[in-house]
Amino acid sequence: MTSRNASIFFVFMVSTFFVSQVFANASKANGDVEKAPKPRITGNAKFFGLPLNDLALPRLEKHLSEMGLQNYPSYKDGVVNYSLGPDGILGVTDATVFSNSSGYVQQARLSGVVESNEKRKALGDLLLRRYGTPSDGQLRSGLGHAAWLFRDGTMVELRNSTFDVSIMYVDERPRVASHSGKIDVEALSRKK
Repeated sequence: MTSRNASIFFVFMVSTFFVSQVFANASKANGDVEKAPKPRITGNAKFFGLPLNDLALPRLEKHLSEMGLQNYPSYKDGVVNYSLGPDGILGVTDATVFSNSSGYVQQARLSGVVESNEKRKALGDLLLRRYGTPSDGQLRSGLGHAAWLFRDGTMVELRNSTFDVSIMYVDERPRVASHSGKIDVEALSRKK
């Protein structure tokens, strides 16, 4: 490469770098900033004392039944509802559990109308003690909107800044039953 070509190449590279930096800074100024991934917490989310990650619905139902909670019909596949009693747990009176087609919990929601500020604060404080500093959002004196993200792919989200309180438990990647790929000839013959 001649010195003239090397000089042209060097100028080209410097100008390309400069132009790319100008465009990158312009996009940041326009609000196109990439958001940093939310930090994940070690440990795991627990729903009524059971680890949420890959929680089988029959195991949860048995556990809740042992606690004295009975489900009532929802008339929707994969949805189970529970009443937590008239007083509930710190005012939270309903539980709804959503499962995938393989029978594993995808989402569980605790909700209720909690007029008492003290009970709402106690809910926030309970989750702060159990899970620590939230990954997203914030709680002031136990009130607000916060989410805890866990490394096992589960999440807990609290919304208690108004009377309508909800605590959402989510398994982002619930287990899915694998199929062998084999055809069950006997089962097919019984269908006739």
